[in-house]
Amino acid sequence: MGTKDDSEELFFNLLRNNIDYIIIEISREDILNNKVNKIKFDVLIHTALEYENETLIKSYQNLISNLKENGYIILNADSIQKIDYVCEKAYPITYGLNERTTVSASSIDDMNQLCFSFCLQRSIVTINGNLVQSFEKPLKFKGKYQDVYYYLAALSTLLCLGYEF
Repeated sequence: MGTKDDSEELFFNLLRNNIDYIIIEISREDILNNKVNKIKFDVLIHTALEYENETLIKSYQNLISNLKENGYIILNADSIQKIDYVCEKAYPITYGLNERTTVSASSIDDMNQLCFSFCLQRSIVTINGNLVQSFEKPLKFKGKYQDVYYYLAALSTLLCLGYEF
């Protein structure tokens, strides 16, 4: 679901249908215009930060503050701009291609298809309270090398929601 003028109303209408999860792509404009401030998210994923202005950073911090208690903020640790967010009631999960992230990828190959080892480098607790221990699993997907970041973000979200690989 993308955001638009009536996205909050559409979102709340979908909740009446007993849907477990909804994926919303939120644009910079939506964040700046506070179009989704009434929504309490379980998981927020930020895929990339360019050099952002202070207004957007403050608006994004407000969005993080709207996370549900014990929600997740999933951040690309290899982003250009490094920003310290306050995540007092949320679990931060970082992903990237370095050894300091919660989730990383190794042995990346995109000759015939995208192959890499998905590495959970430290334990996490799922949204249902289950503990997921560190592991490494080889995976294959459609895509190229640069798509690894999107897969890491999506797979990290699936882990948080309790999906088992």
